[in-house]
Amino acid sequence: MALTEVQWHKVKEAALTLREGGVIICPTEGVYGISARVSNIKGIERIISIKHRAFNKGLIIVSSSVAQLESVVNFGALSADSMRLIHNKWPGHNTFIVPAKSGVSPVLTGGRTTMAARVTDFELLAALCDEVGEPIVSTSANISGSEPLTTLPELQATFAASVDYILDEPCMGRNKPSTIYDALTGAVLRA
Repeated sequence: MALTEVQWHKVKEAALTLREGGVIICPTEGVYGISARVSNIKGIERIISIKHRAFNKGLIIVSSSVAQLESVVNFGALSADSMRLIHNKWPGHNTFIVPAKSGVSPVLTGGRTTMAARVTDFELLAALCDEVGEPIVSTSANISGSEPLTTLPELQATFAASVDYILDEPCMGRNKPSTIYDALTGAVLRA
């Protein structure tokens, strides 16, 4: 499915907002996410504050390709079997706990040496990552401890004053969270 002209316009507007240091809400595979560029530490700190989220939880990042993740993920620390599994599952609704490159901000990783990453198979989200030119943080659009918000009116009422742009398109339609794998061991952490 190709994006419509209206969708492209919204993606370009959202990407510009992110490139300028903003925080946005955008649709993902299953729920809406709050996003900033992975290199925008101030934006990531804003997301943590907006969500009232504990700093040590870390955040999921999404990208359009494995290559796009190379700026923050230490793929060299993974075995050939782990890389085969990653290439078999991405793009897709699969999140991997991967080793972070040294120097990646603890604001992004929650102070860990690993991070959660996904290469999306949702065309709109992949297009956004491509337009931004780097992976983005994508954490569910909710206040920590609450259920993710699922409608645009709820998102507007809760977050319009806190974020810089809401990409008001529907999510991909998946109704369950992604499967989570430990990239170092191949173990399924959440089915």
